[in-house]
Amino acid sequence: MDTLNSGITRDAMANYCQECGKELISPNAEICPNCGVRLKEIVINRRSPVIAVVLSFFIWGLGQVYNGQFGKGIAYFVIGVLCVASLMILIGFLLVPLWWLIGMVDAYVSAKRINAGEDASKFINV
Repeated sequence: MDTLNSGITRDAMANYCQECGKELISPNAEICPNCGVRLKEIVINRRSPVIAVVLSFFIWGLGQVYNGQFGKGIAYFVIGVLCVASLMILIGFLLVPLWWLIGMVDAYVSAKRINAGEDASKFINV
């Protein structure tokens, strides 16, 4: 049994707020009802930037969908299809690889920003 210098066990301390010292309603409480301090960390769904890039490599917008940016992913896919359609007028030979690269870079940067808790809502995060 693990004890502190005062002779109180750590198990007994789990029922008290670390900030204000008052007793908690439950040992599983996430927020102290007395002082409002958060007792447990918020778990953020982490996104792998590498997976986001690989998905965007295969299909436009799939890396954005993986990052949880569904509307953005659909828009990237639609723009990619329009770029392929523009191959008929030759400008597509420039647009297709350019949009493909922008999509991969955006998926990578967006995943990094999401993991850091930053805003990744811009349409192009480069």
